[in-house]
Amino acid sequence: MAGSERSRPFGLQGPLGLWRPLDRWLAGYASLCALLLGWGWARGRPGLGEQALLDLAILAVAAALRRWSRDTRAPLPTFLRLAFVPLCYWTFYHQVQDLWPLFHAAPLDGLLAHLDQGLFGCQPSLAFRAALPFRGLSELFCFAYFAYYLFVPVVVLGTLVQRGYAAAEHILVATTGTFFACYAFFWLFPTVGPHFWFPPHLGPRLYDGYLFNHLLYFLTGPGEIRGGAFPSSHIAMALLLTLHARRSVPRVWPALAVITLLMVPAVVYLRAHYAVDVFAGILVGLGAYALTRTQASA
Repeated sequence: MAGSERSRPFGLQGPLGLWRPLDRWLAGYASLCALLLGWGWARGRPGLGEQALLDLAILAVAAALRRWSRDTRAPLPTFLRLAFVPLCYWTFYHQVQDLWPLFHAAPLDGLLAHLDQGLFGCQPSLAFRAALPFRGLSELFCFAYFAYYLFVPVVVLGTLVQRGYAAAEHILVATTGTFFACYAFFWLFPTVGPHFWFPPHLGPRLYDGYLFNHLLYFLTGPGEIRGGAFPSSHIAMALLLTLHARRSVPRVWPALAVITLLMVPAVVYLRAHYAVDVFAGILVGLGAYALTRTQASA
């Protein structure tokens, strides 16, 4: 019976089809990365061939998922169509450190350190914690930094439940476009960040604190890369998602706003970023929101 036909999940009014804006962002960025990594492998850089194959595998899985979900009425493939791209962020972020050496022989942190010194008369990423070596403050900043990693699922899933697929997809397209734009800039202007640039050059260490310092180190200790400090994508994405949450999931946006405000000093205090990275991240976040605040009609 025609009346018994199931409605589409998450408020969709029609089929997803084979190509949506999110699919195009993924296909374009993954294809570009695969080409560059393959070029680097052909020039004799070890390990880049495997990374190129990984991007090709991502493209193949995405193509299969598009075909599976193009006219589905089942919630699972519909949800996976939306969720697959953010699952790839980690891979593309980590490939930044493989890509930027194709364009530069060394990172450009000296320029940012010079800017910070000229603006503040010191290195804020070194002086801030030295001036306020309080365990409670470090724990608070570690909490904010750790909570940042929950922004994408909280905002996107909250919007999906409250406002439907189209609204959630719109925010995820904004998020994905901003992430990929930052990643591409990281290749062209590579910076490793204060915790790699300044002695002992070892990357993130276990910060002072009680609980969230350990949780944060679990994520960033082995997982941080040598590249991607300027602009601060942490600040840009936290600001972008907080501003979108005000309209899409208003119940959680005050908490996100507080965490975002804490993130601004936190990333400097914890030596993840130079102060100029934060200012640039704010500009990127505001610019991305200005470009994506209005949802296109479905």
